Amino acid sequence: MLLMEHKSKELLGKYGIKTARCIFVQSEEDAVKAAKLIGFPVVMKVVSRKIVHKSDVGGVILNINNEEEVKNAFNKLMSIEGVEGVNVQPMLKKGIEVIVGVTHDEQFGSVLMFGLGGVFVEVLRDTSFRLIPLTKQDAEEMIKEIKGYKLLEGYREYRGDINAVVDLILKISKVVEGENILEMDLNPIFVYEKGYTVADARIVIGDKKSFEKEIQDISFFFNPKSVAVIGASRNPGSPGHAIVENLLSGYIGHIYPINPKAQEILGLKCYPSLKDVRDNIDVAIIAVPSKNVVEIVNECAEKNVKGIIVISGGFAEGWEYGNELEKKIVEIAKSKGIRIIGPNTMGILNPENGFTSFFSPLRRMSLKIKLGNVGVLSQSGAFANFLIFSLHHIGFSKIISIGNKCDVDEVESLNYLLNDEKTKVIAAYLEGFTNGRALYNLMKESIKPIVVLKSGRTKAGKKSALTHTASISTSDEVFEVACKQARVVKVRDYEELVDVVKAFSLLSLPKGDRVAVIQPSGAECVMSADAVEEGGLKLAEYSNKTFERLIELSPEWHTISNPLDLYPIIEKSGDEAFFEILKIISEDKNVDAIVTGAFISLLLRQEFRWLKKIEKPILFTFKDDLEFFREAKMKVENLGFPVYPTPERAIRTLKHMVVLRQ
Repeated sequence: MLLMEHKSKELLGKYGIKTARCIFVQSEEDAVKAAKLIGFPVVMKVVSRKIVHKSDVGGVILNINNEEEVKNAFNKLMSIEGVEGVNVQPMLKKGIEVIVGVTHDEQFGSVLMFGLGGVFVEVLRDTSFRLIPLTKQDAEEMIKEIKGYKLLEGYREYRGDINAVVDLILKISKVVEGENILEMDLNPIFVYEKGYTVADARIVIGDKKSFEKEIQDISFFFNPKSVAVIGASRNPGSPGHAIVENLLSGYIGHIYPINPKAQEILGLKCYPSLKDVRDNIDVAIIAVPSKNVVEIVNECAEKNVKGIIVISGGFAEGWEYGNELEKKIVEIAKSKGIRIIGPNTMGILNPENGFTSFFSPLRRMSLKIKLGNVGVLSQSGAFANFLIFSLHHIGFSKIISIGNKCDVDEVESLNYLLNDEKTKVIAAYLEGFTNGRALYNLMKESIKPIVVLKSGRTKAGKKSALTHTASISTSDEVFEVACKQARVVKVRDYEELVDVVKAFSLLSLPKGDRVAVIQPSGAECVMSADAVEEGGLKLAEYSNKTFERLIELSPEWHTISNPLDLYPIIEKSGDEAFFEILKIISEDKNVDAIVTGAFISLLLRQEFRWLKKIEKPILFTFKDDLEFFREAKMKVENLGFPVYPTPERAIRTLKHMVVLRQ
């Protein structure tokens, strides 16, 4: 329900928010009385719950200075279609116009917007967003994010009371928390050198969506003592064959292949159906056509299976009948307390105990997946596979691919990884949300770095609404804000996700933003310097001791600076001086992190395990186009230092590390 303006201002006043006094009238006589009470000049505005923008219909009349003008204005406003009355309020002194608005996002709940007000909010869209509730830091940051902040800070004759605006934003956050507010526009708000006044207010009230969610333990999926593979096959090209093959690579539990047409698969006894297995089954992996899955889920229910991983596609992602099948298997599973991962998924991979439901031919590829500290949550099985190929030598703790997430979703999966002792950093690929607010709450509480790639950014899906705020905010903007408030690293593509995840996995966070750059050529020095400045980092200033030690290694004509050009030094002292330079610069207290190129032949012929003793993060940069470059890259990364093909990618990654540390 849309509140009329005077009612909106009454509600705001309860929370100590200063608004322009507003008197609602429905007769000419009352309009004159109200104007006299307020004092000339006054403003008169049409009141209608059907009119979104009053100015568009001539519904705002300014600078009314006497009784006759009040009468004329009243009659003009009352002639507008849909009018319910007229508001009379004082003519305010002009200030810097800003807007504060609220919308209720279907996935993330209440979202607050701040920006330049008046018509500029639609024309310039100079706005910032935060999820409610806000902290004082959130309010300060969102004010500074808009381009109009320069006006508030002070520009020529303009200056605004920033502390008063912060206070206003925090009070609005409390209003929304305390009341059933779905949408709000306070536009314009006049901000003065001292204080502010809300000139116009529009509030929509109603029932808010509940985001309460019961988060259950799904750890049994990662540590089953027994597994049945329904759809196990003798055909090497089938998913059912690859799953059994991958399980045989290291899983220590009992494996029960299920196929009525086979007696043995890969040396294991094969069973006609789940009913024929006498032992208990913890997890069932289903890899048969979707039309047969309902019957198998019924068998799982009779067998008291704890969890089901449905590999098969052909469910809600494909066709209407598939959607019905998906609902049916969820209904059966829930009635028996069985949890489902999928369908249309790869499922689980646990390098620690060898359990997996992945059907990519990992064993045939001889791909050794290192046990490490990267936990993966992926809505796509293919994406999870890509990460295995890129980061198998870095190492994984757990991988979960949730597919259609008909039951186990991103919230429960993230909760599991956050509580998993082996997981240090979390890589997440998401396409949509089951419960965005619950996901946000988990991310905000996390002490582990979370790196998220969300696809579908161009599908704005704007909500039809009664306020500017709801129509301007988009789902991706809101998720961007959620990540920012939760201190989650949101990346734009697969390349950036891999870059950032391996840095978080291998390195400690820098203590500050002062970067030392070492490169084997002048071009790479220049590119690195540009990247550091454009990324908002600082080139470290070497101490006198560092300068002296570097000068000793350099020819007399070489200028020591940051970035440091290696090549002249190598001419005098040989390429082995590279490691001495790394040691010297790492010991400089003015340096927080190092981005360095290298000589590939040196990396390949020498051991440099002593680098592990350096506590400051070191990010290497060199190409990996040729085989011997890739060999050097694997050697460096296996030692614990990430390698990037360009200085720009290394410095972009370092920027994420600095921001997370801050």
